[in-house]
Amino acid sequence: MRSATALAVVPHRRFDHAGDDHQIPLPFPAVRPVLPVPIERGEDAAAKPLRERSARFLQALVEVLTGDRPARQLAAWMSPDVYQALQARLTVHARSPRRPGTASGARIVSVHVSMVDDQIAEIAGRMVHRGRSRAIAVRLELVTDHRGGRQWRCTALCWA
Repeated sequence: MRSATALAVVPHRRFDHAGDDHQIPLPFPAVRPVLPVPIERGEDAAAKPLRERSARFLQALVEVLTGDRPARQLAAWMSPDVYQALQARLTVHARSPRRPGTASGARIVSVHVSMVDDQIAEIAGRMVHRGRSRAIAVRLELVTDHRGGRQWRCTALCWA
């Protein structure tokens, strides 16, 4: 049996330029750079207005998760079980109250809408908080309220 120090190490490939000992600076030639913001392609006509509304909903949700906004402001847009799960999670991870004027700066930077059918949409978003990215996913369903009006309601929520 060989020890870890005795294992053969494969040397990594160097990006030398015509035999020089200098490395090629990033980005490498002939390689497309990574875009900081995703480009929306083939967006549904039905998904575009929902994308704008869901971006505002996700921003409010991010503010609730970071303690900048009370959760009760989102109760009307969530199913009771999702709201109770959110409340339970916030209770476990209770944050100290913020001083006025000290917002955390959490924000939604991208939103992707996937229409499951005409009345169900799944939304994926990326939030940035204190220099770190986190994912948020919600499922919105078009429901009829007690007055007969139709509105989108969050029926599932997951964040990491």
